Amino acid sequence: MKIIVLGGAANMAQPAINYLVQQESVKEIVLTDINEKRLRQIVEQLGSKASAKRLDIHNYEELTSIMTHADLVMNFVGPYYRYKTAVLEAAINSEVNYIDLCDDYDVTIEALKLDKLAKEKGVTAITGMGASPGVTNVLARLGADALDRTDEINTYWVVGDAEPSGFGALIHMFHIMEGKVPTFLEGEERWIRAFQRDTAEKIDFGEPVGEVTLYHVGHPEPVTLSKYIPNVKKVTNLGALLPEFQNPMFKTLVDLGLTSEEPMMFKDEPVVPLEFLLSLFQHKQTKAKQRSGKKKRSVSAARVEVIGEKGGQKASYTFTKSAYDRMDQGTSVPAGVVAAQLLNKEINIQGVVAPECLAPKQIMASLQEIGYFEGEKGFQVKRTIEDSTVTSSIIDTETFPELWE
Repeated sequence: MKIIVLGGAANMAQPAINYLVQQESVKEIVLTDINEKRLRQIVEQLGSKASAKRLDIHNYEELTSIMTHADLVMNFVGPYYRYKTAVLEAAINSEVNYIDLCDDYDVTIEALKLDKLAKEKGVTAITGMGASPGVTNVLARLGADALDRTDEINTYWVVGDAEPSGFGALIHMFHIMEGKVPTFLEGEERWIRAFQRDTAEKIDFGEPVGEVTLYHVGHPEPVTLSKYIPNVKKVTNLGALLPEFQNPMFKTLVDLGLTSEEPMMFKDEPVVPLEFLLSLFQHKQTKAKQRSGKKKRSVSAARVEVIGEKGGQKASYTFTKSAYDRMDQGTSVPAGVVAAQLLNKEINIQGVVAPECLAPKQIMASLQEIGYFEGEKGFQVKRTIEDSTVTSSIIDTETFPELWE
C-alpha cells in the first residue's frame, strides 16, 4: 500500500508517519512539502519505505499527479481554512482515500457537501481525525452508544503555549474566535458570536491544568455530531489557550483586525497584519526563552460530556483528560491508527465522513494497543445514572465494559 503525506515536514505529521512506516501493510510512504531540507532529514531516519518530494499544493496538476496509484492521501497542511477543500477535491477526483486533521468549522461544512461525489467515486474521506476533533468525536459516539437516548454533547479543550508546532495553533485560534460560529441548540443549528464572556464556562479539568475559563469557538464538533448522533438536541464546543491571560488579549487583536491576512499600506509599504504580529510574537518568545533558560512542559486538557437517558433514568458519561502531553502526539497518532485501519480494509464506509461515523470501539482498541490511554495521558470516565456515580480510568474494562465490548 502506498501513502502520500502532504505537509510531511510538519511536526504534527511525524507521530502518524512514525507509526505508519512500521505497519506491514505500508509498502511505500511519500512525504511531500515545500521544505525540502527538512523532508530529507526526516526521510533519512525512516528507512527504505520512505521517500521525499517537493510539492506546492497550490499546483493542482502536480497535486493530482502525485496521487496517481496511491492508496491513501493524508493531509497535514494547515491551517485548513487557507486551503479550503482543494486537496480533498483532488483526492476524490483522483479516486484516492483521504484523511485530514481539519479543525476549522467552515472547511468541515464545505467538505461534507462533497459526500455524494466521494460516494460516486468510491472514496472514503475522513475529516477531522485528530484529537479535537477526532478523539472527542469517538468518545462522544461511545457515550451515545452506551445510552438509550442522547440529548446533549458538550466538548471542551485547552492547549498550552509550549507546543513545538510553531504558531499553527495560534493562527487557528485567531480564525475560530472571529465573527459568528456554529453551535447546536434546541435541536437546530445556531450561529453565535465567538468568544463572548457572557457565554463562557469555567471547567475544572483537575491537575495539572486545573480550572480554566473556556469560550464558544468555531470547531467541527457541533457541525458533525449534530448530524450523525441521532436525536441529539445540543452540541457545543468551547476552548482556550494557556496561559489564560492571552485569551482576551487575542480576542481584542482579532476584533481590531490585527490578525487579518489582507495586506494594508503602512508608510507606503504593504504589510500583512498577521505576519507582523507573528514576527513580533516570535521575537518576544525567543527573548523570554533566553531570559528563563528553561524549557516549559507542554500541557493539554479535554473533556467530553454525553448526557441523556438509560433504562428510563437520567444518565451521562463524562470523559476528562488533563496531562503534560504534546499536542502533536495526541493529535497525529489517531490519524495514523485510522489510516492503518483504512489500508487494512477494516473501514468500509464511503463518502466524506467524520470520526463518529467510524467504529468507535475498534479505534479505541487500536489506540489502547499502542498505549495512547496509558498513565496521565489517558482519560478518566465518570458514569452517572440517576444518583449513582462511578469514576475510573477509561482503560478499566471491568468498570466500563460497555465502552470496550
